[in-house]
Amino acid sequence: MDGNPDNLQPGNLVNFFKRQKASDVMDDIKRWQTTSYNLTPVSPILAFIEESLDQFSKTDPRASSDNFWKLSLEREPREREDEKMARLLQESGFL
Repeated sequence: MDGNPDNLQPGNLVNFFKRQKASDVMDDIKRWQTTSYNLTPVSPILAFIEESLDQFSKTDPRASSDNFWKLSLEREPREREDEKMARLLQESGFL
């Protein structure tokens, strides 16, 4: 639901690319969950994170989610399709 349509026009065709991307993310999550991580909590860092998140939990959860999404887009704007294609071609050595 991140801005990509479920169906493509014309013809109201199923957006399989969107489904494939969702499947890729789920595969990654499954792979990460099978790995054991022996992490040691660092109290000052944990306290900082909890304190930072507490300021948002006192407000409307939906508003907090929207705020985090806006901050995310400010820090890492979405790529246009042509920019993405050029980057992928450059990374793979075609450009």
